Amino acid sequence: MSEIKQEVIDKLKKCKDLPSPPGVAAQIIELSQNVGSDIDTLADVVSMDPVLSAKIIRMANSSLYMRAIETESVQQAVSMFGWTGTLNIALSFSLVGGKAKEKSTGLDYDLFWRRSLATAVACRKLGELTKYAMREELFLPGMLQDIGMLALDKAIPSVYKDIDDRQQDHRYLCSLEESKIGTDHAAIGQWLLESWRIPKKITQVVGLSHQAPGSIESELDPKLIQCITYSGPIADCIYCDEEYKNYMDVAETVEKQFGLDITDFLTLIGKLTEEYQEMAVLFDIDIGDAEALQANAENAKQILLKSMGVV
Repeated sequence: MSEIKQEVIDKLKKCKDLPSPPGVAAQIIELSQNVGSDIDTLADVVSMDPVLSAKIIRMANSSLYMRAIETESVQQAVSMFGWTGTLNIALSFSLVGGKAKEKSTGLDYDLFWRRSLATAVACRKLGELTKYAMREELFLPGMLQDIGMLALDKAIPSVYKDIDDRQQDHRYLCSLEESKIGTDHAAIGQWLLESWRIPKKITQVVGLSHQAPGSIESELDPKLIQCITYSGPIADCIYCDEEYKNYMDVAETVEKQFGLDITDFLTLIGKLTEEYQEMAVLFDIDIGDAEALQANAENAKQILLKSMGVV
């Protein structure tokens, strides 16, 4: 984590409106700190929240897993996802619940959660490409890698004042944060998640999410770092790059880092677009017109293929 100025930490600590985990999420976090906790106890805690239970069962039955046998109970879903997978999925649902409705004078919170969901979906998908052993543990850090923005918006509202459409330019946001507070929201996000006592592995990778993988010295699995650092640029291709400004750069990066040629990259974007829409329903996040989203992906495909001389 890059160093945060003491004056920024003081403002964060004094803020009474920082994002915080709701009741069930807090209990799940507490369980994660207890080495004696078992998966049945986790299932019992999840079952205390009917809405959370229903969402986890729906996710287990989603096309992401294509199971022949339908999951009918929380216990079955938990057994399917395992301890780490259930922990990450349950926390993702719990922490997002209701927050998309918050208002801000700077950030567009609807836009924030759209991108957060897109990065979560992209991060998990990259786990498949890299054959990362625990793909479900990628979803939560993907979803929370920008959570520091919410903390900054509450504690230091001037950071994002009047940014308007520039919120869709993530590089601009990081540069803006550096100029105003001397660090970016990845570091703030790690600080916030540590205060929640989120498992160390998740907080660390959130703090590293904006760094170039080759420059990172960490005991974390390089595949985990690779997935989190490239999920954001790929997510931007799905949810906001209507002018296709970054498609070529991202396509070249994906080919270099993951060995995907242009055809494979376009297939990846198509699959991510479909999964993004399905996950948006599960998370009750409004991502706009589904047909427009598909049309955007198809237009990008044609423009990219033309630029490569393929069509």
